[in-house]
Amino acid sequence: MRGIEDKPTPRGPARRYLEPTKSHKFFLATLLLASFGLGCDAQETDSYSLGGWRVTPRLSVGTTYSDNIQLAPSGEEEGDTVLQVDPGISVRKQGGRLSLRLDYTAQGLFYADHRDADQINNNLLAFGTAKLYQNNLFLDAYGSVYQVPVVSSGRVDVGSLGSDGGALSGLGLFNNITLNVLPSASGVLDPIGIFSNIALTDNQTTQSTFGVSPYWRQNLGGWVKALLRYRYENISYSGSDNPIDQQEGLFDSQINSVDFNLTSGRNFDVLKWNLSYFYLKQNGQQDNNIQDNGNERQEQITGGSDYRLNNSWSLAAKAGYVNNQSSTYIDNTNGPYWGLGATWKPSPSYSLTGLYGLNYNNVSIEWSPSQRTNLIISRTYQGVGYSPGVYWNGSFSHRTRFSVLSASYTQEVTTSQQLAGNSLTGVGLDGQPIVLDDQNQIVSGGSLGLSNEQFLSKSFNLGVTYLRGRTGLAFAAFSDNREFQDPTQNEDTYGVGALWSWRFAPRTASFLGAGWGRDDLSLDQKNEYWLSVIGLARVFSPDTGGLISYRYYRNDADPTDQGFRENRLNIRFSMKF
Repeated sequence: MRGIEDKPTPRGPARRYLEPTKSHKFFLATLLLASFGLGCDAQETDSYSLGGWRVTPRLSVGTTYSDNIQLAPSGEEEGDTVLQVDPGISVRKQGGRLSLRLDYTAQGLFYADHRDADQINNNLLAFGTAKLYQNNLFLDAYGSVYQVPVVSSGRVDVGSLGSDGGALSGLGLFNNITLNVLPSASGVLDPIGIFSNIALTDNQTTQSTFGVSPYWRQNLGGWVKALLRYRYENISYSGSDNPIDQQEGLFDSQINSVDFNLTSGRNFDVLKWNLSYFYLKQNGQQDNNIQDNGNERQEQITGGSDYRLNNSWSLAAKAGYVNNQSSTYIDNTNGPYWGLGATWKPSPSYSLTGLYGLNYNNVSIEWSPSQRTNLIISRTYQGVGYSPGVYWNGSFSHRTRFSVLSASYTQEVTTSQQLAGNSLTGVGLDGQPIVLDDQNQIVSGGSLGLSNEQFLSKSFNLGVTYLRGRTGLAFAAFSDNREFQDPTQNEDTYGVGALWSWRFAPRTASFLGAGWGRDDLSLDQKNEYWLSVIGLARVFSPDTGGLISYRYYRNDADPTDQGFRENRLNIRFSMKF
């Protein structure tokens, strides 16, 4: 960790410090989210079937045996049997003045031998947006709660290989273990019993993120479209008397941001323009004498224009001013920038834009030959702002009748808390959470440890899924690189994985998966993870199902005292009401 001395911790009943010490905040925020959804359209709650409401209670019960519950080095292994009881609820609302998605699970873990480690983990994913006044005033409220590593150098359970907080989490493979070859399993079967964070790693905390965002939209007579948005986010971590957990409280942050945008309306034909102002302030703990307090400020004003000469060519311009302040990032330059250039659009599906000027040049390509295929690539040099230099960003998506391929690459200067806040700030047309950015993509916080320092993040994700008849295939690859002001603190993690699922009977499917990942961390530490899983899933009725699985997990680490091997057997029964 940056600025934090790594301290050894005992491998005994390591998880007793993970009690939900901030549960009052969690349940208060959950109540606010629920009341937000129910209150905005209360006249429609007489029945689950009215007004698009759908409420689904659920319960999962399972038993897992691990021959190395603490992920300890060779010769120090201790086995344990864990009973897992997970009650939960899902709420959906679409239509009218409200859209709401809420999924909550109370993950109860009860250990046969390590009784002091018994605990309940809160897990939440929620987003709601309400229309408060005509088509002008709206309110977003969102929250997420899940478990994350404290330090990158500590031992990490494999997580769900798709959720934050585990080794290989960037793969995103096993969120849907049957790959929809069992359509009736939706909402019944899940991978929690296989990849749940039951290992006693002494390196885990619960991250809670809650936010509200009111915004006003206005169309001024077809000439100007205006958007004014305010966003408040609170990111907190559980705390206790454990030495590592004492440090965790230092990472709590509050983020306030204001976004004001003006864009040309439909009455502008030849000339298109936009003007925007953005302000963000992140406040961390003020009494932090171990790390900097995590206070950051970003401020930027930007304007752009596009003047159409003919159907193929237009003149382009962009200008702005950056005024940032950082307590941890020395490589920061404030000042103006501008660029002049042109856009070439030989067809509706292709465009090429180039800009060159003071402290700024940019080349971007957009290609959309059909609604199923989209490619965006940009190369930008910026001479002002955090970490001046060249930034690459891009995304690609392609859909066929039986397959989906997606890839993305992003570069940005950010913090652990901002990544957490960006992990859930929107909802797509299919009801799934998205980030309110230009690409409408989820920004993942990854599986690396916590830090108050800013860093340059370089993130790549690739996913391919194929589903046809009784067979489902998935492949994923990821890379996440963090560059700090001190190069010796840089961290890099990357990996690949694959999953195959086959429905060999009307209600039964098999699944087989494997993954590999590598961490290159500071202090000359390296982790090399290997994972394999095999199992069966069966749907007994539309509301009940079960699965049985075997998992092998290994870390060939340097130094070797961080290495381990684990075998895990799991059986699980799930039902919804």
